[in-house]
Amino acid sequence: MTEAGELDTGYRQLVRDLSPIEAQVLLGRLQAEGIDAHLVGQNHALANPFLVNALGGVRLFVREGQQQLALEIMAATDQGEYVLGEELQTDETQGVSDGSPSKEGAQVDDPGARKLFVFVVLLVLAILLVAATFNAIWAQSYDYFPYSMTPEPASRIVGKWVLSALLLLHPVVWIFFIARELRKK
Repeated sequence: MTEAGELDTGYRQLVRDLSPIEAQVLLGRLQAEGIDAHLVGQNHALANPFLVNALGGVRLFVREGQQQLALEIMAATDQGEYVLGEELQTDETQGVSDGSPSKEGAQVDDPGARKLFVFVVLLVLAILLVAATFNAIWAQSYDYFPYSMTPEPASRIVGKWVLSALLLLHPVVWIFFIARELRKK
């Protein structure tokens, strides 16, 4: 037993207050260098990101004997020693052949065309969302007429119309963005 009644597992905390992604990248780098390390708190951070700060973030633990080497690797990572050189990065515009079938016809090089495609996809999603929401808003309710003798209150009917108008505004805004993008071309 060590101080505060903790078990001595042979691991020491190296870093804390990491985001789950930062912690996983750092863990991968350390394990690639042969350092025995593990994360604590990653599952809590992924399950409820709002608790990350309250729980102290994700913590990285390493073996006691490897702590100094781990600190040196972290310093080297911060200085950029593990950044890939330009010769190792593949560039799609160079047309490097790796034996795979060519994808020249499938790629879109115009950023404006990509943006327009994204706008159209978002428009379709907006229309589907509006249709599903209209169905939920205007579906017959068993609480009101014609299933009971109580008519639907006027405030509920007005609320349905206002919500419907706001929902129709959503695809109209996307149509505006698409028209603006087409005018730029």
